[in-house]
Amino acid sequence: MTAALDGVRVLELTHAIAGPHTGQILADHGADVIKVEPPGGELARMALPVDGEDSVYFAAQNRGKRSVVLDLKDAEGLALFLRLVEDADVVLTNYSAEVPDRLGWGFETLKAVNPSIIMVHITGFGSASADRSLLAFDAIIQCMSGIPDITGLPDGDPTLVGTFVADHLTAYRATMSILMALRVREADPQAQLVDVDMLSTYMRLLAHDVHESLEGRPYRREGNRAPVSIGNTFRTMDGFVHLAPVGDPKWAAFCREIGRDDWAGSLSYEDAVLVARDEVDEFVAAWCRTRTNDDILARMARLSIPAGPVRELAEAVRRLDERGDDSVVRVTSPTGRPVAAPGPMTSVGLSSSERRLRVPAIGEHTDEVLAGIRGVRAAGT
Repeated sequence: MTAALDGVRVLELTHAIAGPHTGQILADHGADVIKVEPPGGELARMALPVDGEDSVYFAAQNRGKRSVVLDLKDAEGLALFLRLVEDADVVLTNYSAEVPDRLGWGFETLKAVNPSIIMVHITGFGSASADRSLLAFDAIIQCMSGIPDITGLPDGDPTLVGTFVADHLTAYRATMSILMALRVREADPQAQLVDVDMLSTYMRLLAHDVHESLEGRPYRREGNRAPVSIGNTFRTMDGFVHLAPVGDPKWAAFCREIGRDDWAGSLSYEDAVLVARDEVDEFVAAWCRTRTNDDILARMARLSIPAGPVRELAEAVRRLDERGDDSVVRVTSPTGRPVAAPGPMTSVGLSSSERRLRVPAIGEHTDEVLAGIRGVRAAGT
């Protein structure tokens, strides 16, 4: 199969997760992603956790790229970078809003060098917004999104998601933006500046909550209870399960299974959600506490009622790894160590290059890449 992005060259000036993960997705699918790093390398090169001399954090976001070291604060380094821009399709960055212009590689400069360049700038709040100067990490974006306000127990504190979901969701949006921009360029080969901000990206998860909040009906924290349908997590004899008998037919079957034939005949699904929810959850919780996970899940499977166990993270990852597909891949770290990491987002149009599952060492490809610039020779030749 032909790699989807064969022939696309990306200059990546990024750090941490949102930018590097975008570049990794593009590299997975055949783009030549050149990671332009400052002397000493990207700041996350030794971010925790580490395994031996390798950052597992870095390895999870940077496979498949070529690494070039250039000091963009130096006139010669900037000049070499702009030479690379001449033959690039995309410049990707997630440095702060003012950094590209301040260091001499802002959009207007790039456009003058390459009139069809696509510049994708990931920032926390938007490069033209009133909050453009604020610094952002994933947790800050989560906090400012309002989503923690509806996450957690009703009498508890606002709760963040336990992974870098805002960073990764932003990477998916940035990747989609690049693919769209490449398609637009086929019809109109003009330079494009694509502004991707983390805050509005993460808040796109709100869906119907946007309308309800603007109408003065924001949802309250409900714990694991779905606010608009029958769905909740319950303790069992040996763990936890999530049950979701959604809709009238499944609700009626569920009621009969748990010994509430009276509900099956008199309590509609809508009333169960909107009127009797506390009573329903209290009874179901008591029913689950006297049964095992396996027993409950077998009953739900027989009735075709959606249900699932609450797994510990280690078990969930082990099961993912055992699927036998590319859900988990082993990448080779700069020191040659195998590191397990999430696999590509899709198997469509993957690159077959040996480089795809390698994490580059700092500046490993500097000579190789610069040798491709007209008039620039590789070191030692």
